[in-house]
Amino acid sequence: MIILFCGLPGSGKSTLAKKLTKKLKKLGSLKLIISDQISGRVYRKIFKQVKENIEKVDYLILDATFYKKKWRDKIYALAKGKVFTIYLECALETCLRRNKKRRPSIPEKAIYILRAQFEKPRKPDLLINTDKVSPHKAIQKILFKIKILR
Repeated sequence: MIILFCGLPGSGKSTLAKKLTKKLKKLGSLKLIISDQISGRVYRKIFKQVKENIEKVDYLILDATFYKKKWRDKIYALAKGKVFTIYLECALETCLRRNKKRRPSIPEKAIYILRAQFEKPRKPDLLINTDKVSPHKAIQKILFKIKILR
């Protein structure tokens, strides 16, 4: 199963992806792919890693903005429907505040651009507003939904 986190920088994707990784290790093999750790043609490299790992692990966790629908569609095609999409949203001010704390931070202007260009998933498997839901509660919701799908 592919678990695809998408949302603006600072929406909580990396925090939740890392916490989820710790929990899912108990349920099977997994690989976490984090866009912040990839340079160059990020999505091309993500697609390559998905192709290489999709049959090797029980859970493939993708942590990237995936702000373009075509990138999510490519993952859906590679996974043949075995994708659980988690869309994280929060106030722009929250993203900007969280971005200032991260190292390295991304330029504030980039967050505004991504927000303007973001193609929201029409029907994510799970929508979490990280302004209103704590990381602990978010992980509980994700695990509950994943267990139903297994």
